[in-house]
Amino acid sequence: MKIVNYDNNKYNFLTVLQTLYGVSNLQLIHKDWEKARSYELLDDVKTDQSTVYHKYFYDNISNTDWYKIYKKFIADIIKPLFSETILYQRVPTFRVHQPGNLAVAAYHKDSDYAHSTHEVNFFLPFTPAFDNNTIWVESEQNKADYKPMNTGVGQVIMWDGANLMHGNKANDTGVSRVSVDFRVLPESKYINNNKVSFSNNTKMVIGDYYDKI
Repeated sequence: MKIVNYDNNKYNFLTVLQTLYGVSNLQLIHKDWEKARSYELLDDVKTDQSTVYHKYFYDNISNTDWYKIYKKFIADIIKPLFSETILYQRVPTFRVHQPGNLAVAAYHKDSDYAHSTHEVNFFLPFTPAFDNNTIWVESEQNKADYKPMNTGVGQVIMWDGANLMHGNKANDTGVSRVSVDFRVLPESKYINNNKVSFSNNTKMVIGDYYDKI
């Protein structure tokens, strides 16, 4: 696991999201956004990406500078962490971890869901991620010694979500965690295949799930 710092003003994901949702504090998106709503516990892997927060993000984010910023972030911050051409997740996975709820339904490792064991995960929060509103992950495979991935705005965590069990606890912090996560695959590890992503059936190939840089 590695924490990488970046200039939050240069890569201003936060400003774009605040404008998109019309809130000044994303930690209070569950209260201050005009379309906010509460949910029963999101403990079903088929529905944890089906909230109004997710739909609004995926339906509207293309109308902002989000992807321009994201591609620059990948080129400037992420690519130099690798020694070869990389494939990166074209559409990052959006998360809102509301108070009293989960952001991911079940503890898992990404290789359980069609992902390559060679993928590298990145966790990019836009609010402070701490204690029970962040991701909990084991330190080694099958060790089950889960600890929180505490981090702040202006930081991205590089970690092994493909092979380490991880998940969420019910958020008892009183504030929401808003973040994205995305996956990177060294080009040398890419194998053309017929696999599809679990959440939206995107083909796990270059041009669909991945872009190359």
